[in-house]
Amino acid sequence: MAAVESPRARSRISAPPTSARAPLPEIRVGEDGFVAEATVDAWVRSGAAARTSCSLTTHDGRRFLLRDAVRVLGRRNGDTDPYGFTGRVDALRDFIRRGASISPDALRLGQAVYDIEYGFVATPADADVRVM
Repeated sequence: MAAVESPRARSRISAPPTSARAPLPEIRVGEDGFVAEATVDAWVRSGAAARTSCSLTTHDGRRFLLRDAVRVLGRRNGDTDPYGFTGRVDALRDFIRRGASISPDALRLGQAVYDIEYGFVATPADADVRVM
């Protein structure tokens, strides 16, 4: 009797060796210091960085202090920008101090409603940090 190859044996998929890993993403912080929340989460999931409370440590040893912030993307209905917030990055508390209310997807000040992106202002831990 001849040996019959099963369909299961033919469809076997080999996994790449465990030593072959995808390269870690490059960790870059822009001039305004803003890093989107989703970006920080992706860095942590991939192993490119570790986050502890308000500190982010990259795989190459750099450390950043994180402060909750939002980036204002623009007016929701496309009207003029009476407060000049479009493109602005600021700490959440700074907007609240100005009287703004913040929801999961918008910032409202008076009649103006702005679309926002949540994230952090990342400051190098070795920089001269002044707390006000």
